[in-house]
Amino acid sequence: MATMDKPPFFDCPEPRLLELLTGYWRTPEPSPRLKYFLSQAREGSVIRHCRAIGEGLADAQKPLYRRQLEQQVIVWLYYLIRANVKRGREFDLRPVLETRLADCLGYSKLFTVLGRLCGVDAGVIEVITDCTGRLVPHTAIMVKLAKGGFRFADLWYGSNNVKHRRLGLYVKQGGKWQFQDVWYRELKTLEEVRYLPDSMVDGITLYIIGNGHLKKRENYEALKCYDRALELYPGNPRTLYNRAIVYEKLEQRERADADYAAALRDEDAIWRVLAREDPDVADLMRLDALGIDELEQEVYLNYRAFATGYRERPDTIAGKLGISVDEVEAIIAEVEAKLGENRGV
Repeated sequence: MATMDKPPFFDCPEPRLLELLTGYWRTPEPSPRLKYFLSQAREGSVIRHCRAIGEGLADAQKPLYRRQLEQQVIVWLYYLIRANVKRGREFDLRPVLETRLADCLGYSKLFTVLGRLCGVDAGVIEVITDCTGRLVPHTAIMVKLAKGGFRFADLWYGSNNVKHRRLGLYVKQGGKWQFQDVWYRELKTLEEVRYLPDSMVDGITLYIIGNGHLKKRENYEALKCYDRALELYPGNPRTLYNRAIVYEKLEQRERADADYAAALRDEDAIWRVLAREDPDVADLMRLDALGIDELEQEVYLNYRAFATGYRERPDTIAGKLGISVDEVEAIIAEVEAKLGENRGV
């Protein structure tokens, strides 16, 4: 576990250990162009493969060609991480790599680190309302593409091109950057958008660590985490609200009231405070725990609307994945039966 003095996002293993921890990873089949880049790398770790892709991407001068390559990198990275890291509860980078388990924040950090090694401009964004309309405390990945484009990926929801409805990110307006909650449909009307600064990701992480202390009734430790989190991510309603709870427990009523007021200052802030982990979203962890393979998961997540935001028909899924409608229906029935039989396990 990282400490407050060394923010968790940067608690990534040293290069040699990072190579060791990813040394036995399975690698997905790359696109023909990425395959050429990888052929230039020495046989060995995933980290060397990422760097080889980064070198190839750096040579792509034409914006449209580079953008096409970036899209291919996103897909390759998505399947690389999903093949080797399953859904779990780890949110610090080193435990993610050691246990090969990650929550949404752990996935987002890992994709960011490997994405930057691959030469893509990747970072973490917050999800306020997911693609199905759920109000959730969640994070995903944003990659800024050449020619001013962008693409979002979410390894927890099972999509390398997700369209969550409302996002927390940085927006450029009138030449100035500011943090804002934005509806997905509005993104292309804005001057420019960008993922969160890494320091804000640290703030989110310390908020989570503080929550762990709060649950254990370690009030002073929680307070320290929340204070530091708010230095890194000023005004975060969730952190303010939980710090108010700590102040209340410590009988510091005036400070508690001030934080409650700040946490509930407007509608956007209230939405964030009200967000809770949805049981259906948390339940996705069981897909990995039960050993359900990627094809079956892709069918199920499309059918249940997690990947796309709307429930796709079996014939649409069949056409997309190149399998028969009967196979799709059989997979859905089998996955739902496994989930039902093992509910509560």
